Amino acid sequence: MSYTRISLLLCVFGFFKEFRPSDPFSVEYFTGQWMNFTKEQVYQEIFPVGTYSYLTTSFAVLLLTDYLRYKPVIILCGIAGSSSAIITIWGRTIQDMKFHEVFFGLFQSTEIAYLTYIYTKISKLHYQKVTSHTRIALSLGRFTASVVAQLIVSFNLLDYHQLLYLTLAGLVLATIWAFFLPPVSQSIYFHRSKTSECAEECLQSQQTIQIKAERCIDESSQTQLKIQTVKESDANRGTFGKIKNVYRSMWRDFLLAYSNPDQLKWSVWWAFATCGYFQVCNYIQFLWKNSMEESDNVYNGLAEAVLTVIVALSMFGIGKLNLNWSVVGEAVLSVFALIQGAALIVASQTQNIWCSYISYITFVALYQAMITVVSSEVAKNLSDESYGFIFGINMLVALLLQSLLAFAVTGNCVFALSIRLQYVVYGGYFMILGTVFMAMAIRIMVQQSKHGIHFKLWQPSFVAVDRN
Repeated sequence: MSYTRISLLLCVFGFFKEFRPSDPFSVEYFTGQWMNFTKEQVYQEIFPVGTYSYLTTSFAVLLLTDYLRYKPVIILCGIAGSSSAIITIWGRTIQDMKFHEVFFGLFQSTEIAYLTYIYTKISKLHYQKVTSHTRIALSLGRFTASVVAQLIVSFNLLDYHQLLYLTLAGLVLATIWAFFLPPVSQSIYFHRSKTSECAEECLQSQQTIQIKAERCIDESSQTQLKIQTVKESDANRGTFGKIKNVYRSMWRDFLLAYSNPDQLKWSVWWAFATCGYFQVCNYIQFLWKNSMEESDNVYNGLAEAVLTVIVALSMFGIGKLNLNWSVVGEAVLSVFALIQGAALIVASQTQNIWCSYISYITFVALYQAMITVVSSEVAKNLSDESYGFIFGINMLVALLLQSLLAFAVTGNCVFALSIRLQYVVYGGYFMILGTVFMAMAIRIMVQQSKHGIHFKLWQPSFVAVDRN
């Protein structure tokens, strides 16, 4: 199956998964007549459960993605999202909403299977392009949901509670569509091909992690011997031995990935920027509500719709941009992070809802543009098809950092900051992140200048082997 067809199938799932018209008005729903919770109850007792659920389910999902070979986990993503919508529709107590957040956290954690599935089916030649396609599909789903939600609310066609039925419909359709995705025949850890196992035996015997499976295949006599050895060991070592081998393979890939300076650079930005991004997006509606006058109409859906258009355009453009990211990466990341920090500080201080909307749009658009590049660059730097594992590790670190940040500044926790002070902290967080990467960019430029290395801003020619 061609990469364009696979990309199209996955994009349809992503569109329906993100078609959730109730999301832009979730705080209005929880604090309105349908639930009648206070703002403090929502962001102190309910929303943090989603953050912790996301963190605690991520590690299990990380292993399940490989063990179940992606497709079942994508289906689970749809089921978890549908369950969270059902509980929100018919639940009425704070405890019910906490269960909703548990399922929503699972829904978010299983997205890693969606984001990495495509890399198991196509060549590295198309990584940046298809990464852009799948993220555009997510943005298009959010855009459609936001436009529909805003029109419905503005013309009083449905109330906030009734919007949840549209959300449920989108998630059910996504779940059904997931069954049509082509299955992945093997995975890197639990369902390894004999060629992969042979390659691992060669790696261990020669005490290096740089040798590819193809080098074993070239020596046909040695390959046959090693395959026979693997078959015999498989019959004897049992379940415990297999789990031990999986652990050893994961540890090998972990060391291989994060000993690469470029990989480490992209992963550090991914973890820290995603931590801040999640926290900002989770609580932005509280900041908007704080900036609104009682007489103001709610245009959260319009803001999200405009945002998704800008994000889609930026991701499409960044997908076509052939910069030499190994050279300009730190500089671009630092500038974007500094602008993001400034936007959040402006949002924290303004009393104008439209200024707050614009600041949020700026922040998210910059993040989404760079995460498109970062995820494709991380994938390119991996020597094996361990995308789900490495992506999952990056996300797990991001969620751990987010949980610590949420515990420190949200609700009845360490500092219990007001919503405006929280966004001052988030702004400062991105300012520090930008400053660190600016220092890294300057250091690299100075080192290259000392050695007389010419700066190549555009990507050098790249030839990848199509594994399919």
